[in-house]
Parts: sequence; structure tokens; C-alpha cells
Amino acid sequence: MTSAVAALRRRDGAITLAQRTARAVFGSPSARRANGGAKTSFVPQVLRGPRWRCRQADAGVFAIDRQGAEAAERLPRIWVSEPAQEGPGRVFTASYPAGPDRGGWRAMELAEACFAEALGLVGQEHRRRRIDCYRAAEILLLHAAARGSVGAHCRLGIIYADDLCEGEYWRGLLECRALHAVDTPLDERAYCHFSFGALHGHGECAWRLGELVAAGRGCAADEARALSLYRQAFDVENGRIDEDRAQTGNAALRLARAFECGRGCEQSFRRARTWYRVAAVALGAAFDAGQWHFKRERLEARRGVARMAQELAGCY
Repeated sequence: MTSAVAALRRRDGAITLAQRTARAVFGSPSARRANGGAKTSFVPQVLRGPRWRCRQADAGVFAIDRQGAEAAERLPRIWVSEPAQEGPGRVFTASYPAGPDRGGWRAMELAEACFAEALGLVGQEHRRRRIDCYRAAEILLLHAAARGSVGAHCRLGIIYADDLCEGEYWRGLLECRALHAVDTPLDERAYCHFSFGALHGHGECAWRLGELVAAGRGCAADEARALSLYRQAFDVENGRIDEDRAQTGNAALRLARAFECGRGCEQSFRRARTWYRVAAVALGAAFDAGQWHFKRERLEARRGVARMAQELAGCY
């Protein structure tokens, strides 16, 4: 038995018979929570001894449930947890899939919660928990992508491009048992997901795909095509009524870099200054609206405006 299959079998035991029974009788964890039933456990208080507390403290971010209709599928039913409000450890708050979920909206909601928790786990001491959050998000995003969510493809591309799971990605039983299974390189996975999003008019996917194309990750390097993708991303976001200022600014920032260095186009400090100005305004608005994780890009755009003004004036 390989170590991967052994790990999968150990994971199967994380969902107990009592939890499956509670799900069948009372509905999914999220349904119980919505109706005021989200306590730390259904176990009576008198039975919450040291062994029970130890199991609670060791509970993981997610668990795979291979029972039910999803048993034969590549994507399994997943149970996700969050820190318990009563005492240490975590408590399962939702299982997925728990319904048709057209468009994958519920899967995206759960994945974003896992993603947000992972972003808050900074430092080497939280490495294990952070990776598990990204692993749970990956499985949920794969579910959402299978149901047609373009945003899920964008998130998956980010996970693969930045290797957020640090090599611990989902592999179904078929892949684990196959003698000649070969994992697709992460850059190629990211390229495929960003390409799907860009083809369906997703601005963030377009400029992130441009970065991969410019660096030759998952494809042949092509700076002219990368510039075209940055323009596509800017045009998509800038033309929307519900414009995402962060994505508009990121696309403009990459256009400014290209014109400053002459990558895929004729070098022009004047045009670079124009794009840096657009990026500074858009990213400043996004930062003021609460998107603080774009602080570095906002600062780069502002410095770019000053640097291009200096280049054009010839004053050093």
C-alpha cells in the first residue's frame, strides 16, 4: 500500500458514524448551524471527558467523506471546520456537496472562508494549518469550477501558480491507484485555469495569465501576447458597471511596467507615466475601500509616477 493511499484511508476515518447519522437526521452542519444547532458537539456534557477534549483539539481543518453519492467520483464530499466557540479545537460547520448548487456559489462561499483563514495564518508556526486551509479551498474550488464558476478557475490558478499547498494537492483514488499516473506541473495547471477565465471575460485571470506568458511559465514566453492580455484585462474591468478597481489598477500597473522597459512594445516613459497614474488612482481607491493586501502595488504605482516624471525631465 502506498503512503498516499494509506493517508487517504486514515482521512476517511475522520468522519465518524455519529456525524454521518446526525447529518442524515438533522441535515448538513451548515443547516443545523442556521437553525441554532451549531454547538461544539452533539455529545452530552457528561460525556465530554479528557479523551473527547483531546479529539476536539486534534480536529483538522477538513475531512474527506467517501460515503454517499460522491464515493465513486474524483471529487469527494468534504467537511470543513472552523475554530470552536466553546473550548479548544475546531467544529465541523458545513459539508459539501449538500445540494445541486448551480453555478457553484455555495462551494465558492466555503472556499473563500478557507482562503481567508489561510491568509491570516502567517509564520512558520502556522504552516500546517495554513496548508490545510488551502487544501480544503482547492477541493471546494474544484467543485465550483465543475459547476461552471469562472471565479473558481481564477482562485485555482492562484493556488497553483504560487504553490500555496506546497505540493500537497488533491489526488483522487483513481490517480493514487494508477500505476502510470503523472501529475500535471503546477505552472501548466495555473495556465489552463487562467486561460479558461480569460476566455470567459474574467479580468483578473487575463492579467495573471499575462504574467505567466511573459515569464514563460506553462507555455512559451511571449511578451507581445502578455501585453495584449494586460490590455484585455484593463478593458474588461474598466468597462464594467461594477468595476473592480483593484483589478483595473493591477492591469494598468503591468502595462506601465511593459512600456517603461519596452517589453512587447516600444519603450516609452510618457506612456508608462500615464499607466502608472491610472494604476495609482485605481489601486488607491481599492486600498481606501479595504483591499489592503494591494498596498505594495499601490506604492509601486505612486513611485512609478514620480520616477517617470524624473526620467522625462532629465533631472537626476
